[in-house]
Amino acid sequence: MFAKKRTAYLLFCGAYVGALIFEKPIYAGGTVLDCFSYLFTVLIHLFLFGLLILVNSSFLIPKLLEKKFFGAYASALIGLIFLYTFSMSHYNTFIHETVFHDRVIETSSGFWANFVYGMCCTVITSMLYVTQKWAEQQEQMKNSHINQLQTELKYLRSQINPHFLFNGLNTVYGSIDMGNSLARNMLVQFSDLLRYNLYEADVDMISIEKEIKHLRNYVALQKARSNDNMEVTLDIHYSDGSVKVAPLIFMAFVENAFKYVSRDDKAINRIVISLKQEPGAKHQEPGAGSQEPGVGRGKIYFVCENTFDEGESSQGGIGLTNATRRLELLYKDRYQLDIRKENNIYRVQLMLML
Repeated sequence: MFAKKRTAYLLFCGAYVGALIFEKPIYAGGTVLDCFSYLFTVLIHLFLFGLLILVNSSFLIPKLLEKKFFGAYASALIGLIFLYTFSMSHYNTFIHETVFHDRVIETSSGFWANFVYGMCCTVITSMLYVTQKWAEQQEQMKNSHINQLQTELKYLRSQINPHFLFNGLNTVYGSIDMGNSLARNMLVQFSDLLRYNLYEADVDMISIEKEIKHLRNYVALQKARSNDNMEVTLDIHYSDGSVKVAPLIFMAFVENAFKYVSRDDKAINRIVISLKQEPGAKHQEPGAGSQEPGVGRGKIYFVCENTFDEGESSQGGIGLTNATRRLELLYKDRYQLDIRKENNIYRVQLMLML
């Protein structure tokens, strides 16, 4: 980035030197005031030239040319060049007759010469800008292609490990005594959790029936490894299992509840999870227009709350941040999320409009 900016500065300085050579301001004078007047003239010349380049590259090109308003860009550019030419033709007179009251510094270029020079500079600037944008896009496409290949390679490598893992789980399952149904069931649930995360959840949307099954397996596994004073309630009601939701959209909140639930040996530690589906309207009235977002598609109300210890560190982390980001990307303007901490209860309420 620094090298690109330095190159742009060098190009600008080169163009300005060319402007000075083309303009040929003639210095004549032997006093300090004459010298200062001449330097001030050169600085104004530099300012006008720089302003022309800056307005074109920072405003006209991004706001008009990049958005394909070609007519508006051409009109604005010509107007800008006329303004630049007018200023170049009159700044000498203003500086020396009005400001310094000395002799006007002569130049060899006239109105149309300045106009042609301004036109050439802006066209070259536009070409350099477009060329740089094209090069940046090519670089982004190249990096994106490299990242895609690396992701594909990592995915292919990751396929080796799950097969080995499931084969190992099957071996362990076969080694467990037939009478130990609890251990066998827990291993099956754990295997289902892995299979869902690795294979079934690798889609944009999945049926809520599968998501609920995964949720029940996770909760059952967590209950099996919890103490007797852990009270876990799972309340699920749904009418249409084919409704699609984003996979694992509720899991971050459930995992967070089990991670940060209170661990008081002298009291009941509670986790309450509720998921209810509200079906939408089945039919529209004849002649009705398109429905509003969320109308007629149904809603899902999800609540997850847990007791927590006041002395523990703040509940949350990267998991909740990622979950909120996913909601914003997948359900923008179609979800409501409310997270509260009151009376040692951490409560998450989520409403999805399908």
